[in-house]
Amino acid sequence: MGNDKFIELAGKKLSNEISSDENNEFQRCLANDASLREQYEALSAYWKHSDTQYADNALSFQKIKSKIKAQEVTEPAMAITPIKKSAIHYLWRAAAAIVLIAGCSYLFYSKKVSSGKEIASTTSGAWQNKNTSARDKSTIVLTDGTRITLNSQSSLRYPTKFTGKTREVYLSGEAFFDVHKDHEHPFIIHTEKMNIKVLGTAFNVKSYPNDPSSETTLIRGAIEVTLDDRPSDRIILKPTEKLIVKKGSFTTIRKNPAKLSPAMDSSAGTQYVLTSFTRLHQDDSAVLETSWTENKLIFRDENFADLAARMERWYGVEIKFKNDEMKKYRFTGTYEKETITQALDALRITEDFHYKIKNSIIYIY
Repeated sequence: MGNDKFIELAGKKLSNEISSDENNEFQRCLANDASLREQYEALSAYWKHSDTQYADNALSFQKIKSKIKAQEVTEPAMAITPIKKSAIHYLWRAAAAIVLIAGCSYLFYSKKVSSGKEIASTTSGAWQNKNTSARDKSTIVLTDGTRITLNSQSSLRYPTKFTGKTREVYLSGEAFFDVHKDHEHPFIIHTEKMNIKVLGTAFNVKSYPNDPSSETTLIRGAIEVTLDDRPSDRIILKPTEKLIVKKGSFTTIRKNPAKLSPAMDSSAGTQYVLTSFTRLHQDDSAVLETSWTENKLIFRDENFADLAARMERWYGVEIKFKNDEMKKYRFTGTYEKETITQALDALRITEDFHYKIKNSIIYIY
């Protein structure tokens, strides 16, 4: 059995997504191969691990790759015994499992679909588009039973009927997915920066074209994420994990508080980081990242620029700053039924700024 197939089965086992036939196959693998048992123990141990020491995954993985590669190069070719090869091979797998995969729920390895033409080959029939304007939300139930809640200023492209080996949709904006389980037909969401593959799970995806970052938050189940410009990286999330993809600089988020802070590596290009999603209260099941589905605009230590972008979609307005320094102001609060003027007046209690409303444009000065 190939290692990718083994990790797929191991991931399904860990996330309770494995079928009876697959479980029988998996148990035979473990019984017949001691090295596979060792790998599964490592994956199982990480699955139960909840510390934050693996937050800077991309940077850590590159360091481990460099060390292992150096070991392979410096080892004399004739002196490498089968045991040494096996050890190096295991190091690669352990590095991928512990650092890059970050939890390894299950691994779905398939060709990434990058165009509508390719997707049309796996699903037939007409395609539909669902768009929401500012202040609006919409719920869509697909023919397979998957329920999708679309946030404001978002669009979803989906087939009228799924008929191929996969179930694929396109998203621009933000949506909450409750995917109907179908082990034989993985569900794939394509966004501008990343592609998300699942079998049956609930998660939130936020990928607005003009936002500086995209993110996906896993509520239950397991998902695999690939990045458009880093197709070799396959990041797999386990429940309570959140993935943030940001261009231009490496960012990290700590558990408490959920606050962006620059990391040591600031190299250009798309970077990603894993963190835990933020609960509103420690003893509360509500999640900050999905509070919009309950018609609540909740923000925790968020800068004014990012908050303004959310308020634009929430209230259907345009917000312009006359002073860039004001974009750095940070706010914490909750809006549910407040008007835009009530919301701005509440923000002015903690920070000194003025605003003027002209038609649907708000000027902050």
